[in-house]
Amino acid sequence: MREPNFFAVSGLERQSEKRPDQIWYSNLLSAAETRFLPVWQTKSFITDPDSESPSIGKLNVSEIAPLIQRPHQLIFLGYRDGTPYVCIDLVDLKEEDIAALIKKTGQFQDIRNVGLRLSREDGGILAYARALVHWHRTHQFCGRCGSETRSQSAGHVRRCTNTNCKTEHFPRTDPAVIMLVSLEDKICLARKRGWPDDRYSVLAGFVEPGETPEDAVVREVKEEVGIPVSNVRYHSAQPWPFPANLMLGYFAEAQSSQICIDDDEIEHARWFTREELEPEALAYFKGPHSVSIARRLIADWVLGNF
Repeated sequence: MREPNFFAVSGLERQSEKRPDQIWYSNLLSAAETRFLPVWQTKSFITDPDSESPSIGKLNVSEIAPLIQRPHQLIFLGYRDGTPYVCIDLVDLKEEDIAALIKKTGQFQDIRNVGLRLSREDGGILAYARALVHWHRTHQFCGRCGSETRSQSAGHVRRCTNTNCKTEHFPRTDPAVIMLVSLEDKICLARKRGWPDDRYSVLAGFVEPGETPEDAVVREVKEEVGIPVSNVRYHSAQPWPFPANLMLGYFAEAQSSQICIDDDEIEHARWFTREELEPEALAYFKGPHSVSIARRLIADWVLGNF
């Protein structure tokens, strides 16, 4: 079986049926076994970030007590191996304040920078927490009436405080397709404006309303490089909380080798042969980020895993 993509597994039992129970949640927040995962700005707290095996930085209830008294966002993530995990957002604290409050050894890091060295489950939990934190920060007010919203259901619902509205808002995920386009023994990779001259990646774009992911693949490839494609085949998916995407990976077969760029984002595109991207060269190929599904699509094509 294919190994899961980075950020795609967490090992959590989310127990969504318990979230509305405020008494249960209050007891969980004060329980000795609960572990709290701090998020600050866009970074997660990592223990031993420079080692070969970094891990999630976890705080217990006594260590987090000074923070719980503050108006920070708390979000229940789930249970892993019987341990409850709760995310805490420290966005409004200054770095020096955090250093005074958190006594454990560790650093706040972008999980994309340490993802390859994290376990798949740790990376998945941190990606999940980051996505929920971003949603809370960007949904402080009701999109229907403009009134303030408040967190409910252990951090998985925001309800409008306007008694005439009371609209419930739920965490959102934006689906996007990311596709490797092949023609016999070569694939089409593109470079966005502003990228280094030697950096290329596969094509990608958002799924539009009323559109299937397969239709989005056909449309996006045609829009970005002018190539008609067929035989669109699903590969795998990857949560990509930067800020709130679900990447749906596909292979597609080109019906023409003629590249015609008519897109403001794409600066250049060309065909790459398997020899150019052979396995021993993957580590040196300055392509997509190593934890991304884009790299996975390219590597699987090179190795014939499709």
